This record gives sequence, structure tokens and C-alpha cells, in this order.
Amino acid sequence: MSVLPFVPRLPAFAPLHPLGRGPLGEWVSLVWPLEEDAVGSRPLVVKTFLLASGLSPETRRPLEESLARAVPLRHPGIARLHGFQVDARDTLTVVSDYVPGCSLATARRRVLGRGGRPSDAFVCHVGAEVAEALQAAHGACVVHGDVNAHRVRVGPRGEVTLTDFGLRAARPLLRRVTSPSRPDVVALPVREDVGPPVEARADLLSLGRVLLELASGNVVVPGDVAGVDAALRDVSPALRDVLRGVLLGARGADSAAWLEAALRGCMQRGLASHGQDAVVRELAALPGSGPLSPVDVYVGAASVMTASASVRGRTLPS
Repeated sequence: MSVLPFVPRLPAFAPLHPLGRGPLGEWVSLVWPLEEDAVGSRPLVVKTFLLASGLSPETRRPLEESLARAVPLRHPGIARLHGFQVDARDTLTVVSDYVPGCSLATARRRVLGRGGRPSDAFVCHVGAEVAEALQAAHGACVVHGDVNAHRVRVGPRGEVTLTDFGLRAARPLLRRVTSPSRPDVVALPVREDVGPPVEARADLLSLGRVLLELASGNVVVPGDVAGVDAALRDVSPALRDVLRGVLLGARGADSAAWLEAALRGCMQRGLASHGQDAVVRELAALPGSGPLSPVDVYVGAASVMTASASVRGRTLPS
């Protein structure tokens, strides 16, 4: 068994609700923490990944080191990683905060489904919040490495949270799901080359692409100046300048602090009438969204389970 030295075990928890499969084929479940200091706490999410069998310690070490660097991160815009473990069955288990709401990918699909696109204020708000979270991580020498719309969650009150720090190194080690209709059938991993260490600038470029997709409604992000300008044709001038700067590598546009300040300045100058309340109203207007998701309602009703002896008896091994 390979376990983090300073996290000798996963936190004790009781199962609440299965959430299905994640984008990498992992099983995702909602659980309730059962530690003594967990009174009044929020539920957690457990993600279980199948790794290729027989991986050597040297092969797994970058993954464990990446997750270990993410454990100490503390920021309101970062989903906290509570612990992880790779066991003798080649299973990676990761326990992190449960973040209510929907992914940015889901929010975007809902907007497109009604024939529109998010307001520039919504794009600026989401981008500034993610940039602030990235600035905190980069200040701690932690690079996310896989910023995309599935990793960004938007809460029912406009909260924006970046999830899944430390998991980029898992991608080349995972057994692949071979059939969506039979998710239990897996194959050995495709040995993709992770390449050189990802730098902070790559996180900013990825965030810029996410925001361009969100603002333009185009899932294909162009890589040249003419293509970027064409995609941003209908975006407000203030936001257009910010996104051009981060996507095309303008001088000074090389830090998350710059991007956060630029996006917040964009809102103050050109979108002053669109505060966070307007962002919340815009989110609530999306089809299928509202103040609470079905899982949130389930969690509220199940919170009494922390005091239930029968539930404590079903605590998963840690």
C-alpha cells in the first residue's frame, strides 16, 4: 500500500448518495464525514479511479507528489483535498469538498440550449473568481494543469470553485473505460506522454480558452490572432481586450493576479450595473437550475445521519 506519510488514512465517512461517473471514468459518490471534529461540516465527495495494475512506485510517485502538494491548499475558491490513497488493488481514492451547483460546462450547455449565451458580466465574474483561486495556488507553487469547464463549478449563489487539483498526473495511469454502456469494462491505459512540468502560464491560457468558449459560444478555440478576433466579435470591447491579452500572450498578461485584476476592472468600467446579484439571477434562470440541486436537497435531509448509530455502522474502511 502506498499512502501519504502525513495523511496515514482517509477521513472516516458514511455513504450518502452515488453521483455516477466522472469525465475520466471514475466513480463519484457523496459521503458524510464522521470525524469527531466534523460537527456542522459539509458533505464530501469521494472519487475512485482504477489505475493500471502493476505500476511501479517510481511510476506512481509523480501522482502522489502532485496530490501531496495540493493537500495544503486553502482558499474559498478551491475545493479542498482532504486526503487520498493508492491501495494494493491499484485503486486511487480521493476525498475532497462537495461543491453544490453545476459545472461551468453544464451551465454553458443550458445557455446554448435556450439559444443564447452568458452575459459578459457572467464571464468576467467566473473568470475573476477562478483567476483568484489560481493566484493562491500559484503562490503556493501548485499548478492545476487541467483547467477546463468541467473543473469549474458555479454555486447557487454565484460562488465559483475550481476543483480537482493534483489529478493531472493520474491521466496517463488510468485504465480506460472501453464502453459507455458497460462502464465496468476497462482497458489498460493509453501511455500518453505527460510532457514537461506544466507552468503557471499554462493555467492562464487554459482559463482564457474556457472564457472564450463561454463568451463566444464556440467550442473550437482558434489559435491565431484572426481567429481569436473573429470569435470575440460580439464581446464587449473591455472583455475582448482582456481575453486577447491572455490568449495571445500580451506583455504583462502572464500572471493570475493580472488576469483577476483585469476582469474585475472590466466589470467596474463597462459592466457596473451587473453585480453578483445579477450573476445569481442569470444562473437561476438557466433551465434545470435553481437554488438547490436534487443532491443538495438530499444532503440537507440526510444531515441528521451524523448522529445515527446505524449509519456509523456502515462507515467505509479508511
